Amino acid sequence: MIGIIVTFLMAILGLCLLSVFCLRHDGIGGKHPTGNRPNVLVAGLSAALVSPFEIIIGTDDYRKLRTIPELKSVRDMFWRDRRRIVLLWLDELRNDVHVLWEFRRFLVRNGLPVTFREEASVVFTGLLALLCLNVVRAAVFVFGPFAVQGALGYARLLVGRLSTWGLAALAHVPATRKAEIEERWTQQLLAMGMRIG
Repeated sequence: MIGIIVTFLMAILGLCLLSVFCLRHDGIGGKHPTGNRPNVLVAGLSAALVSPFEIIIGTDDYRKLRTIPELKSVRDMFWRDRRRIVLLWLDELRNDVHVLWEFRRFLVRNGLPVTFREEASVVFTGLLALLCLNVVRAAVFVFGPFAVQGALGYARLLVGRLSTWGLAALAHVPATRKAEIEERWTQQLLAMGMRIG
């Protein structure tokens, strides 16, 4: 039984690494297409994509605390608090994936012309983002908030890519229809009991 679990975890890790290399091969690996901060305009999303990423994952303060042995208890408390913050941030990103998925479905239901390739890309990226977020969440819980910084950035990149695709699709809608779609999306969010803004 343990062998099956280890094999499954190794397969997930291999899939994540493969997708990282594929994204880097596309030339988008390290940065978000719109710059350092993704453009988040979809109602219902949290601020997890635009929050100062370096503050959440930065190690400078923790490294300074490690140099002072007398502050071991403070360092341990800092580590626990940072882990809790990163786990909350990952939960917000996971919720954002669900909101972006609902938003994409909403656009398609409202007449957005899509191709099979676009939809396959959105589905693959959404599933990969959820998988990556869950694996990274487990890694942060086990190894701590400072052990998987690259994976945290990659998870954020995937969610940012979903956001960009949703906004790009909405950009092709005429302005008069866009206002109507935005109003209907807000009403749907209220009906689902989700936050707005």
